[in-house]
Amino acid sequence: MRTFLSERSESTMPNRSLALSLLVLLVPMLSVGAPVVIYDSGRTTRLPDQPDTVHVQTPVTADFAVHLEPLPVTSPKLSPGKVEARSLDRRYLERPVFMVGADPLSLRWLAVHQAALKRHQALGLAVNVATAAQLQQLQQAAGGLAIYPVAGDALARQLDLAHYPVLITGSRIEQ
Repeated sequence: MRTFLSERSESTMPNRSLALSLLVLLVPMLSVGAPVVIYDSGRTTRLPDQPDTVHVQTPVTADFAVHLEPLPVTSPKLSPGKVEARSLDRRYLERPVFMVGADPLSLRWLAVHQAALKRHQALGLAVNVATAAQLQQLQQAAGGLAIYPVAGDALARQLDLAHYPVLITGSRIEQ
């Protein structure tokens, strides 16, 4: 004996199959947009410890303005001191990076290594700096190289560093 529900499900089965087939075909086209590549050096690789992530893009309007106060910057896990030179495997690091602070050791280190840092176009990170005057003093000691105030604890943890000043290249950490 057939009931109303069984008759109805048999008659709508082809419609359901068609609807499901259309959904399977259309959902990927509706939900995935093409990525926008801003810059690709051709040597882009995924970091070994990085999980797959989903990036969400939000539109930026013409009147979008951000005012950041970058100073003071402190990195409690980093302090001025001796750094033992060692090998490093960071092939994706195309440009050398140096970390300094607003302290006498960093100022002396910048004065001694200024020519080499300029020759390699190294990028500077001021990981412990309180005022704009201190940041300017670091930039002058570096001969005008770009030095940006950035908290360095995450980088220090990743590279197992406790002290600065330090130069970080794709293959080496040294003072």
